[in-house]
Amino acid sequence: MFLMKKIVGQMLLPLPLCLELIGIGLLLLWVTKKRWLGKVLVSVGFVLLTALSTEAISGRILQTLESQYVPLTSSQIQTLSVPSKSSKSPQIVVLAGGLTGDPTLPLHLQILHASRERLLEGIRLYRLLPGSQLILTGGIGFQPVPEATVLSRVAQTYGVKKSDIVLEVQSRDTKDHPRFVSALVKDEPFILVTSAYHMPRAMKLFAKYNLFPLPSPIGHWKPERTFSIWSWIPGSSGLRLADMAMHEYLGMTWAWLQGQI
Repeated sequence: MFLMKKIVGQMLLPLPLCLELIGIGLLLLWVTKKRWLGKVLVSVGFVLLTALSTEAISGRILQTLESQYVPLTSSQIQTLSVPSKSSKSPQIVVLAGGLTGDPTLPLHLQILHASRERLLEGIRLYRLLPGSQLILTGGIGFQPVPEATVLSRVAQTYGVKKSDIVLEVQSRDTKDHPRFVSALVKDEPFILVTSAYHMPRAMKLFAKYNLFPLPSPIGHWKPERTFSIWSWIPGSSGLRLADMAMHEYLGMTWAWLQGQI
């Protein structure tokens, strides 16, 4: 089921989906008499691919996710850094964002960009909150080593004490994180660190387990230039943004169908 979900999800992302529409349309044009349907599918695929390749459109779609949660403010962090006598510093839960799968690379490059952003934000909060712990999540997916294990190694190179790191290596997917994290945080408050576009789905999944962390989104997309004529020119950057947004909306749809949110 895990592998099948990944394959189907990949086929429904913008580029594969548009190519599928265009391919089926061309097949109908060449080998069947339903030329009108072939023309429609090719046209829809082309228009959709062009639209989703422009930052002006795909960037706005991504921002519908990223704008739901804002980064922690300095005042919020300062309040958390001075816990009362009856409480302690919140734990910091960092959701893994994938590995490169290449052990020959330097350690910090063995984790994908999303993982690096999330981990660095977790380390920043860890240093600002004395007495806190880093809970790193991520089990074995398509790599032989748990994601959390690699994240831990990277964190230690940045000065995080091994004794302040807790590993959760059982989860294989986003839906698994809250189930295993709940046993680690219990009823204690905690901060959840993940990519801004991923935060809405993560918060919904955690809420299903009656966990309501303080969100600390990271990696917000910012256009290199203000929206102008250039942002309407199709390119790979726009398609990448559409890819991230579609992945999240598909994930939320699947989680809703499965009763996970």
